Amino acid sequence: MRLLACAVITGLSFVLSGCIVVVDHEVDVQENWDEHQSPRMGVELTDVSAATASQAGVDRSRACIITKVYSNCGAERAGLQKYDIVTGIDGRDYATESSLREAIRSRASGEQIRLTVVRGGKAQEIVVTVE
Repeated sequence: MRLLACAVITGLSFVLSGCIVVVDHEVDVQENWDEHQSPRMGVELTDVSAATASQAGVDRSRACIITKVYSNCGAERAGLQKYDIVTGIDGRDYATESSLREAIRSRASGEQIRLTVVRGGKAQEIVVTVE
């Protein structure tokens, strides 16, 4: 079984605000991924744990971590990877799950979003095209 944040399944037939949905297998989400109509980047996110934040030297209250990158999406094409810690959006040093979702929703398909991510202890900027 997989736990998926509701932000990942927004636009499908079920959404419960502020919840975690348990699905039997990943196919439920993956099969409908290409039919998803809301602006998207193609990742699953979660909060950064205290231990991970300490190791990476980031403020966990201002960041989120990528737990999955979907195939054939803007995030994968841009080079985002599982366990990248997102610490900035468009030059701002604030990248919580909700702020990143809002930034994505505010874009039209084809527009770009500039993310600052920490990978392997080093910060880098990655530009992702929203679909």
